[in-house]
Amino acid sequence: MFARVAARVSRACAMNDSLVASGAVDTKLMWQVPRLALALQCSIPPLDAPRFANFDYGEFVEGAAHAYAVLNEVVYRRQTDEDAELLSKTCTPQIARVLAHTANELHAGDAPMTLEASTLARRSLHACVADVFASERERDLEHTLRGYDDELHALDATEREKRIGDIATELFELRKAREESPSSAEEVVSAEFDVLFESHEKMAIDIAGQSLVVEKKQLSTWRFLSPLDEPEWRVCKIF
Repeated sequence: MFARVAARVSRACAMNDSLVASGAVDTKLMWQVPRLALALQCSIPPLDAPRFANFDYGEFVEGAAHAYAVLNEVVYRRQTDEDAELLSKTCTPQIARVLAHTANELHAGDAPMTLEASTLARRSLHACVADVFASERERDLEHTLRGYDDELHALDATEREKRIGDIATELFELRKAREESPSSAEEVVSAEFDVLFESHEKMAIDIAGQSLVVEKKQLSTWRFLSPLDEPEWRVCKIF
């Protein structure tokens, strides 16, 4: 038992060194204990499976930083059809709706806000969680409960409660069947990776013909969702 624990700790330490060396983790944003917790997440099942051995965490964070820069600009400008299409391709339906609504709110009324400049100072992988589902159906139902596909948003309170109950029942039956006859043939590994961003932003607010400039440092965490076997990352949560 102690040998297994020691081996797991050793793998986590090696993963920690790899994440830092690749640029996936910024030690100024992630101090030692959270870094080791993150490394442990990346070195246990299912992320330690041989088929994910070549996953490039540094490349993932670079892509996430690009998505942050592009979508941040989209939110601070008046929405176009092209912006709506971009949001639909890079975000889950829930987040696409929220960001579009935010953009419209920022440009509504007598004091529209625009982004003058945004500098991404630091970014770091913050958390890596992967769920193993027995089928795409199980995954899709679970994601509906988490609000990623926005299905529940369109329902009133009574309909939403009924739909949640129906989903919970179907998930129970699916998982019961999996326990009774386990099979990995249709397994789907769905990942949710969090990236922490530190940015310096300058915004202009137009009030009564005058422009008020506001500068601030912003910290935000963006969660990216994708199947791991065929990655197609989308923003699914911002907090």
